[in-house]
Order: sequence, then C-alpha cells, then structure tokens
Amino acid sequence: MKTKLSLAVTAALLSAGMLTGCSDDNESTSAATQEEAPKNNAAPMLKYIPADSPYFMATREAMPEQDAFDRYQRMQPKASIESSLDELRETLPEIDDEVMYSLMTVLIAMSEELVDVETLDDVHALGLKMNPQAALYGLGVLPVLRMQLQDEDAFRETLQRILTKADINLSTATTNDTEYWVLTPEGSVKAILAIDDQQLLVSVVPQNASDELLAQVLGNTLPDSSIGDTDALAELEKRHGFTPYGAGKIDSSRLLNELSTPTHSGTQALMEAVDAEQLDLSACQADIDRITNRFPGLVMGSRENDLDRMEMNLILETDEDIVSDLRTLTTQVPGLGSTEGMASYGLGLNMPLLVQTVQKYAQEVRQNPFSCDELQDLNSSWNEINMAINNPITMMIGQSLSGFRARINSLTMTDGEPTMTGLLTLASQNPLSLLSAASSFAPELGTLGLQPGGEAKQVESMMLPPEAPELYAAMSDTAIVLGAGISDSATLQKELEAPASERNLLVHGHITGEFYHSLADFVEQIPSDDLSASDVDMLKQYGDIYKNMEYWFRVDDAGVEMSLSLELN
Repeated sequence: MKTKLSLAVTAALLSAGMLTGCSDDNESTSAATQEEAPKNNAAPMLKYIPADSPYFMATREAMPEQDAFDRYQRMQPKASIESSLDELRETLPEIDDEVMYSLMTVLIAMSEELVDVETLDDVHALGLKMNPQAALYGLGVLPVLRMQLQDEDAFRETLQRILTKADINLSTATTNDTEYWVLTPEGSVKAILAIDDQQLLVSVVPQNASDELLAQVLGNTLPDSSIGDTDALAELEKRHGFTPYGAGKIDSSRLLNELSTPTHSGTQALMEAVDAEQLDLSACQADIDRITNRFPGLVMGSRENDLDRMEMNLILETDEDIVSDLRTLTTQVPGLGSTEGMASYGLGLNMPLLVQTVQKYAQEVRQNPFSCDELQDLNSSWNEINMAINNPITMMIGQSLSGFRARINSLTMTDGEPTMTGLLTLASQNPLSLLSAASSFAPELGTLGLQPGGEAKQVESMMLPPEAPELYAAMSDTAIVLGAGISDSATLQKELEAPASERNLLVHGHITGEFYHSLADFVEQIPSDDLSASDVDMLKQYGDIYKNMEYWFRVDDAGVEMSLSLELN
C-alpha cells in the first residue's frame, strides 16, 4: 500500500473512532435508561501528556452518555443513511484516484456499520462510547491521539469488518508486549494505530522508531511530570470559564523552542526521519522572544455544553498592551450583539483609531525591524498593511464610520421575484459627516434633509432596481439607519436606540432556523445547476435542527476571542 493511500486510510479510521452512531428515529429516549456519568470522573488521558508539551487538547470529565447520544440524534439531518450510502456507492466508478477511491470505500464501510445504530446499546456493540474522554498532544512535536473505548474487543471486530469490506490489509508489529497496526509501511515515517487499555491510539512515528520512543508513544513509559500532576488543564478551564468537556492550548514559546532546539526524543527522531533541518534561531532568539511575549499562544475550549446549547471558543492570547489597544478599537453600534431578526452581521470598529493603531505598530516595526532572514516578511507585511489602510476611501469614509449592523427580517419569493425586508445601521461619531461622505456615492442621500430624531425619509434612487423594496432612512446623534421595506419612523428610531453589547465585540452575526427555511424556499424557486433537491432539503433540515447560531470576535482579557454558539430546537 502506498504511503499516501495509507494516510488517507488513517484519516478514515480516525473518523471511525469519532463517529458514534446515527439514527433516523427521533423518538426521545426514556430518562429511565439514562446512565449518568460520575460527577468527578478521573481523567485517564492526562497522565500521558507531558507537563511541558507544546500543545494539547484533552477532556477532564465526560458528559452523561445518554445526554450525548440524545443531542447527537437531535443534530442529525433526517435524511436516510441508506440514501446517503447509495449516493456514495454511485460515485465510486467515477473516482480514478487511488487514494480517494480507498478513502471512499472505507467511508462506505464505516457507514454500513452505522446503518442499524438506533440506541446507545448499538453504539456500545461497536465498541464505541458516545462521550469518550480523549486527548491530542505532543511528545515534543510528535503528535499522539488517544480516545476512550467502550469495549476494545468489540472495536477490534468493528475495525476488522471495516478493513475487510474496504479490501485493506494492515501489517502488525509488537513492542513492549503491545501490538499495533502499521498504517503506512513505506516512507520515512509511519502512522500507527493501537488498541490497549480500553483506548484507541493513533500516532505518526519514524519508520525506525526506537523501542524507547514507542514505549512513550504507546504509554508504556509515562512522562516524569504530566498535566494531570500540575492541574494545568483545570487551571486553563478556570481562567477562561471553560467546561471540563474539552480544552487545550498551543504554547508558542515551547513550540518554537522545540523546533529550534529539540529537547524531546520524539521531536529529535521525527525531524531526523524526515531530514528536516532544525530552525537555527540563534540569531533570531530576540525576535522570537519578541513575538512569543506578545502572542503567548492559542487557547481553545467550550463555555457551554449541554443538551440545548453549545459554545466553542478559540482565543489568540496577546500581551496586555495589545489587549488595551484592541479595546480602544471597539465601538458602540446600535443593536450589535442582538439576535433580533432572521439573520444579522455587524462590525464595531473605530476606523480612525484603527488607522492610528496600524500606524503605531507599523512605525514600531520600522524603528525596530525584525533582524533575522526568516522574519523579513513581517517587516514588509506591516508596510503593506499600513499603505492599504491609508487609502483615500478609508480616509474619507473611515473618519466618520465606526461600525455597522445589517439585519434581515424576512426573505420571500413573490410572483417569482425575491422580496426582502431588513435594516442597515451605520454607526458614527458624526452622522452628518457620514451622510455627507455617503452622498459622494449616492447623491440622493444628501438631498433627504435627515436630522437627528427626525422623521424617516424615503430614498428614491435610480440605482435601485424596480423590484427592490422601498428604502427609508432615519438619523440619530450616533447613527444612520436604512430600512428596506420599513417606513415606520418609530421602528427605525427604535433600531437607532437599540443598546449595544457590552462584550467588547469586534464582529457579531447570527443565523436562525427560520432563515434556513426561508432560504430553502427562496432557492427552491430559482433554477440552478449548482443546487439539487437534496441541497434544498438539507437547508430545511438545518432549519429544523438549529434554533439559532451565533458567531463573534471580541476582545477578551487574554486576547482576541473567536466563538461559535449553537442553540438547538
């Protein structure tokens, strides 16, 4: 088996470990059968993760398994898995790439295992858990993934059935009395898979990995100090308000130092196997320290994780000065952060201060440029950013625009024509100046005679298509609002006075299930070669599954937070 083919199979097998059942039965499971997970589960994976690992992502506790299964069922589209399988099988004759063909056969074989899964017992029969504790971490930079199994013997049988159906044979090897599969027998590195101690393990090691290194990878030899010993994961959860169902961090300083001066045998062996030259950062250490001090790392976790709502958070850590500068950039945009309407998107960014801030950091780089050759692109990048943001349009509009929020209230098809109502709010420290600048592009706005607190005025423009809804505008001391299909002054004034979020938002948006349904009805009436009936059906199913989806960028105490939340119907 070729290396690239085996790597594809590795990805598929890994997916098999993560997939834990599928059902078209929406009948709720009896609470009497619910198996509550212990409140304070021991975290079996943490003992394997070195305390100085450059990166890790791990669970410390497990969600109640029946809850996890019930939520999984709620989130699955109702389309028949048999129908999906038929579509996959139909594509096989069209695939002429060896890797893709093998990957598709594995996916089909996995799906066939899941066809009859309707209960938690069915999941267990495959050897899987619905709420497995798991960990992804680095032995140096060498990656290791562990996942808890329900029954390792049952999972072995499941895995063998999948490989047999896909006509794939894997070789095995043994070290330290632990057997493992070799997924990539050719090449300088090999992907391995092991099932031991009720856990699935996947890793990538050098082809000639020593028994000592394999003992660390397979867990026969534990690190002298682990994150379980130091409580690093619990402290990470506490600092950022994460649940114990999964959190992690990439430490920029440890990662760069390990690549530069490897201290772990895993990094040393892996770099030697792929003939990778160590990063010679001896002349760049001051530059590297400068970067890692300003950007210590990347943190990830979840602040909400229950039957009805999930929130996933990713935080780019920065130093206090950057946090302070970013906070000054956030501005008050009426309604930003609200989930009113079917969908919305908004940005709160003080453009004049953004220009000043970019100029500040560009000047710092000019006065103290990065010295080593590997980082010269950073010097030129700051110059390019500075030039881009100082263009005439930015200087003209940006000086009076401090954010916006676009909101869709309705989306329908009437007599074959699309009809939409909604609002566009433009925040400004000087709305009259913004109106004057906007008039350069749309002269009709300048002739409306808008006044703060005044009546709404209709915008009549030759630029608007005939089928467009009537457009009205109103103004306050801090914003201008345009209403598509909304002429009521009170409604527009209410939008102008809507409270802004106190979460230091830079960007915020939301999409409701109602929007997915409306979008499905909309595209269903517009013939398109790119959209099939199944695509329309999928949009409708998303509308049934999701009550609301929110996404945002905001300034967190630790840096820039990027988040996504899902609220289920």
